[in-house]
Amino acid sequence: MDGIVCAALLKATGLVDTVKMIRIKDIAEGKVQITDNDIICNLPYHPDAYLWFDHHSSETRRTPPIPPDYRGAFNLAPSTAGVVYQYFVPFHPKLEKFEGLVRDTDILDSADLTKEEVLNPQGNILLGLLLDPRTGLGEDAAHKEDYEGWKAQMPDLLCDHSTDEILAMPLARKWQQIYQDNLEQAIAVLLKCSHLDGNVIISEFRGVHVPPVSRFILYTLPELEAGNISVQISHGDPGVWNEIAVGHSIFNRSSMVDVGDLCAWYGGGGHRTVGVCRPSEEDTEQVLREIIHACQEQLAY
Repeated sequence: MDGIVCAALLKATGLVDTVKMIRIKDIAEGKVQITDNDIICNLPYHPDAYLWFDHHSSETRRTPPIPPDYRGAFNLAPSTAGVVYQYFVPFHPKLEKFEGLVRDTDILDSADLTKEEVLNPQGNILLGLLLDPRTGLGEDAAHKEDYEGWKAQMPDLLCDHSTDEILAMPLARKWQQIYQDNLEQAIAVLLKCSHLDGNVIISEFRGVHVPPVSRFILYTLPELEAGNISVQISHGDPGVWNEIAVGHSIFNRSSMVDVGDLCAWYGGGGHRTVGVCRPSEEDTEQVLREIIHACQEQLAY
């Protein structure tokens, strides 16, 4: 949602005609050629970009540091969309129509949600849930092409339509129905693959099909809600790397672990409360053990 709203804002200014969605890992490993015709949003700093916008706390500790004369804007804000909005709205007042969308993107990206919003999402929150790759709607091969095409259209749709209009369109209704139809089974899988180790919710998703579900549902389950931080392991690129996602509970906010710092130590990044790293397959078990230990309260830093 954050990257897509950034793209919609930039399209509305007339600065952008093509949107490409890429992974943090692709930037970090130099797999994507960046030129001075590119604007980068919600991704690590790149010196060749025309403009760069971000809000991840891990960027403040990068080596070498971001030069003071970089072009664009960085702020430890709830979302990058908010950073882009504040940067451009003084010069493009027509962007004010996106104010509510940006506000809700702040709420989503900072996970400042109520239990009611998690269990019964509506409006921009629902749209953000449907667009979130962690929800998993695009993982079913039978729907993947339609889903990716819908997501690619979203910056233009947001420029031309209200969220309610988008949610009433046939494809959006399809994703909502798939989500609702899978919710009960998804919760069963979450409970089967997750357990509480002290204050840490550990989820083993390698080799497991998790039906589409909100990433926040985990923190509402009575069997797991005493945890204040989660560590989730899942397959990435087969034979190359796995993904470890770490996040503070959005309801039990007592963890003191700086997740962005922790994940950056293993080549990833993020914010104080959420982050991701992608260790090689051969390093995964060691990295996973170390991250779990770092999240346990007696070792939290």
